[in-house]
Amino acid sequence: MDKSRVSVNDLAKACAHSADAAEWEEFLRRSAPLASLVAMRVCRVWTSSSSQAVVDDIVQEIFLKLCEQERRILREFEPRGEDSFLGLLRLISASVANDYFRRKSSAKRGGRVVTSTLDGDLPAGNADQTRAAAAMHRAVLLAELDQRLRAAPETIGERDRSIFWLYYRHGLTAEEIARLPDAGLTAKGVESALRRATLWLREQIGGPAPAG
Repeated sequence: MDKSRVSVNDLAKACAHSADAAEWEEFLRRSAPLASLVAMRVCRVWTSSSSQAVVDDIVQEIFLKLCEQERRILREFEPRGEDSFLGLLRLISASVANDYFRRKSSAKRGGRVVTSTLDGDLPAGNADQTRAAAAMHRAVLLAELDQRLRAAPETIGERDRSIFWLYYRHGLTAEEIARLPDAGLTAKGVESALRRATLWLREQIGGPAPAG
């Protein structure tokens, strides 16, 4: 079957339950440009400019969101019209991008994160497929790690799992995490929790922890 002739709606439904490389590559080719454009637009709203590194980080989080909870978003997607998945992806991308900047701002103030949706019109354009592919692969890896962490609550509790992702996914330092209202730990306590979760994951997957 020619994957390029399959609708993006059908690709999204297929990838919800498939690990087929060709289907995921085509899904990435169709969806990454839109995710990158939304990330770039939201970036400009918050910073009056667009850093490619920041855009790449946001795209990575967008694909991670799609892979969370065993691809729940893809599994629950119901087409509402031709290419309606792109409309859903646009909303998800805007929400993830907006939350990215709200989280950064909140971390600087030591406060809670408040989420909302930011949307806007998008111009036509192309994103760098190499960067998007790298973001997708890392998102899939992080989703797998999160699934392993969730599967062992008696070993890695919810607090330690949250600390792990605040550090590795969101880039907060141990000191910044310790200052969050609900952390309940010193910076050294955060470092101990990170070390405990990292060592456990290494034992589970037989490899290094994810790069921060």
